[in-house]
Amino acid sequence: MPKRVRLACARKVVGLSQETLAQRLGVERSTVVRWETTTIEPQPWIRPRLASALGITADELAGMLASFVDLKDHPPEQRDHPLLDGLRRAMFGGANQMCVQELPSVDEVHRLYQQAEYEATASVLPSLITGLDTPIESASAYVVAAKLATKIGDSALAWVAADRAVRSAMDSERDALMGVAQYQVACALLKGGHRDAAEECAALAIEPLSDKEDCDALSARGALVLLLAVLAARQGDSVAARRRLIEAQTLANQLGGDANHAWTAFGPTNVAIHQLSVATALGDTASAHRLGEEINTDRLPSALLGRRSQVHLDLARAEADHGNDAVAVLHLLEAERVASQSVSRNAGTRAVLVTLLGRERRGTTPGLRALARRAEVVR
Repeated sequence: MPKRVRLACARKVVGLSQETLAQRLGVERSTVVRWETTTIEPQPWIRPRLASALGITADELAGMLASFVDLKDHPPEQRDHPLLDGLRRAMFGGANQMCVQELPSVDEVHRLYQQAEYEATASVLPSLITGLDTPIESASAYVVAAKLATKIGDSALAWVAADRAVRSAMDSERDALMGVAQYQVACALLKGGHRDAAEECAALAIEPLSDKEDCDALSARGALVLLLAVLAARQGDSVAARRRLIEAQTLANQLGGDANHAWTAFGPTNVAIHQLSVATALGDTASAHRLGEEINTDRLPSALLGRRSQVHLDLARAEADHGNDAVAVLHLLEAERVASQSVSRNAGTRAVLVTLLGRERRGTTPGLRALARRAEVVR
């Protein structure tokens, strides 16, 4: 069923239940439910009162009413994506693994992934994960596998890889590595639609790191806190989201600058990027625009091309939510310029492309269809 997610989030931000909002407006609760599920439209005479109750402008309300999520408009999880075939065979004991004469180190594969070279990462991972002996290397390799599967959109494969990363991390007795592995479990749960379980997993993973001061542990903890901030924002809980962002900023300040310890990319700039993600999830387009202009991704380590492109992916999502399709396409094109596979191999971004194509106006979005073809969303 289609849902006006941003309208529901706006209601939750001001602390109103559906029943309370209905009482304030003098309507039935079922009417509010039908507004949020796109069954009916609010009548013109009640829209000013609705905007006032939500603390938003008439234009912002119009954007929320025009923006909704319809699950049938989004492609299903690509659990049979051919890019992941070799990884599946390697993880589940199949044959025909790709033979790579000179395997890169685990660190080099992490670097490939963070450069948004997802196809190259997928080509070497199968042989790599079957040839590692130490718990540290095994956990690190499975972390990359979980990241890749989550990015491509296979939550089941991501969950298995993350679980194996946790098991190996337990044997390594390294708290930071355990935290990073549990982060991937939470991401896989979230990708599979289990938001509450993802939040619980991330919150529990933070506890063993709370008294650790080394850079890897601080970074792993910071990454988990940022994930919790985004999870809170997606629930429309702006207070919890901002509290987590403040906590993450404190950890980033304690770390002392942008870095890439434990392959987390955690630091002040990454916190700013997540502030943008939170603003986007909360439907706060004004803050998203301001943050987009302020973030300086040049401060990030040079290898983090995927993270640099994330700024434009978040801005594209925010603009698409508000019906600013031409601007959304421009941000997607810039993300593709920074790291081409950040668009074509990103399941979330492909869903944005599907939404944009569903209301395509070729006169105002001339680059959309070619971009969608490159991302293999259309033929």
